[in-house]
Amino acid sequence: MSRKPTLLRKALSVVLMLSVGGFYTMSATSVLAQTAAKSSGELSVVGSATINGTAAISGATVFSESRVKTAPNGAATINLGKLGRIQLGADTEMTLRFSDGSIGGNLSSGRAVVSAPAGVAVNVATTDGVATSDGKDAAVLTVDVSCGNTRVASSRSAAKVNAGGKTEYVAAGQEVAVGAQTAGAARCQRLLTDSQSNNLSTGAIAALIIAGIGGAVAGIIAAAQADNVTPTSIVVSGFRP
Repeated sequence: MSRKPTLLRKALSVVLMLSVGGFYTMSATSVLAQTAAKSSGELSVVGSATINGTAAISGATVFSESRVKTAPNGAATINLGKLGRIQLGADTEMTLRFSDGSIGGNLSSGRAVVSAPAGVAVNVATTDGVATSDGKDAAVLTVDVSCGNTRVASSRSAAKVNAGGKTEYVAAGQEVAVGAQTAGAARCQRLLTDSQSNNLSTGAIAALIIAGIGGAVAGIIAAAQADNVTPTSIVVSGFRP
């Protein structure tokens, strides 16, 4: 008679242990999945690039603290979903840092363009200082160290650069430079003028044509060429250097 209650208690104990164990396993799996989704991005490569010293291909997964380096003939884009994206130009090295509400990293060489929607802050550090956007508005920051100093341009919202205990404010459509340019370096083009003339991809141009805007853009370019104006001085966004 006394064995039945004992067996029943043991059975209930086993069932309870399995239920609790299953719950924690599911919870842990869910947390890990969410963490992975929040802290990784997808790499797109043109030419040659490496991740942490290893040759990279398009479609590779990139995590925060990954070091991405492009070759002189290369370029890379790190798509971070809702956080935005980071574009690296040729001969650029950057250690990426991103988490909920913030993207950026440490730019060692070359040029990076960081695009973030409203609600996501931007932080890009160089040897001269830190370029930031507070995330109140959508931001597109171009940070360049190829001339030896740090140049920062903002094409969508205000930003600032903290360097040497001072703060330089960057209004939308403007750029600032901090630090000393390398002696003997060639004169560097303005960031906004350069990026606006070169950042239209083939897909973007195709989209413009499909939307019926291609003809208008072609007309503007033709008119500019007729007036002996170089393509780099044509600004579609409304900013005029």
